[in-house]
Amino acid sequence: MRLRTSVALAALVALSASASLANAQVRPGRGERAEVGDTQARPLARQVREAFGGVVRRQLKLDDEKWKQFQRVDRQFEQQRNQLRRDEREARLGLRAAMQDTVNVDQNKIAQYMDQLTQAQRRRADILAAEQKELSGFLTPLQRAKLLALREQLTQRVMQAERAQGGGRRGGVQQPPPR
Repeated sequence: MRLRTSVALAALVALSASASLANAQVRPGRGERAEVGDTQARPLARQVREAFGGVVRRQLKLDDEKWKQFQRVDRQFEQQRNQLRRDEREARLGLRAAMQDTVNVDQNKIAQYMDQLTQAQRRRADILAAEQKELSGFLTPLQRAKLLALREQLTQRVMQAERAQGGGRRGGVQQPPPR
């Protein structure tokens, strides 16, 4: 079972890596990522979602009824998460541009972008709480914890794959390397 999960997650990483390559081809500017709605990224994003959904269904042992409930809740909150990612991306790009403009430093604009990023973190926490409340109607606490762990694993593996491909810059303020 553990081997099957590892293989499935490896497949997700491969699909995600392919999606990153497709994103790189449609980027409008350096450090910007393609949106899920972009023509080339859409089929790959769908494949990743479907593969991840299969892992979730197997790991959480969801019957048909609970699977349909999960899909409904996941779609509802995925739309909110996607909007949050778009808003956060815009704020990060704006912050980067404002910070790079060393001639006309606009402290108010920088503060505004910082506030937007802080608000995005609050929204992320609110979305998570609301989603967990919905999921608690049909998933056990253990299933919800496993789902959270699977999502974190996928996020980490996708980030590792992006870094390995040189796509680690994600449209945000570049962080200094760890010491």
